[in-house]
Amino acid sequence: MNSFLKYIIPALLLSALFSFRQQDDTPIEGRAGIAYYHFSHVRDTMRPSRIWEEDFQLAFGPQQSVYLSATKRRQDSAHRAAFEEAERTNSATVNMGVWRPVTEESVYNNGQALLVNRSFRQANYLIKEPLEKTDWQITTETKQILGHTCQKATGTVKGRTYTAWFTTDIPASFGPWKLYGLPGLILEAHDNANRIRFTCTRIETDAALPSGVSLEPPADATSTTNTAFLRMEAAYREGLSANAGSTDDIRVETATVNGQQMNAPNNKPRFNYPLELPLTK
Repeated sequence: MNSFLKYIIPALLLSALFSFRQQDDTPIEGRAGIAYYHFSHVRDTMRPSRIWEEDFQLAFGPQQSVYLSATKRRQDSAHRAAFEEAERTNSATVNMGVWRPVTEESVYNNGQALLVNRSFRQANYLIKEPLEKTDWQITTETKQILGHTCQKATGTVKGRTYTAWFTTDIPASFGPWKLYGLPGLILEAHDNANRIRFTCTRIETDAALPSGVSLEPPADATSTTNTAFLRMEAAYREGLSANAGSTDDIRVETATVNGQQMNAPNNKPRFNYPLELPLTK
């Protein structure tokens, strides 16, 4: 049995149960622009055909933005509806459908800092990063994306060199993930190895913020550092591994998904092409 699944699957189940019960009643805060992106990432260079794909949305105002997983929002909504249907029909079976891994963190840009919101064991944590100035080199090359004239720029973000296409038609200095700082919205970007790609698929201007989405990070989030957060996660995993032989240990050898029996993988996925490169001194 893959030891990775021993603690990840129970944690996912507990997290889901908690999130489905906690409906977000945050009121709509006003109007903003919303850009939708398709994200693809070759995480393992030894298996380039295995591509992580996910949909994201960027909500932005004049001075703030938030970037979060649209795939996660859809999945959470579908799973929440499944729980509500089971409650309504008094059923002991909950049809969860497909459960796929998604990006849990949200990235906030308030013009002064990047604030990364991460959840761990039903609690919110906020990691503050400095708003680093990217030395974008803007060229005269242009192309059309979604009916907007976009201009090409290159710059280094989090250790990787990106080519970005931005449009001054939408004068918002934001973009997907941690890409920002150009005189217009970034609609497309990829790293120089073309293993990381962000592609805008739709734009809404002057749109109502979706229910539950705020340009402000969660008020209940605890401030921490990335090092401290990773240390906390590692300590939790080590604690679970230390108790792996107990009678309370949960083991998942096989699972049935949409009627098909799936065996637990024998090897952990390799992530040798991270989104961010570690800082070097």
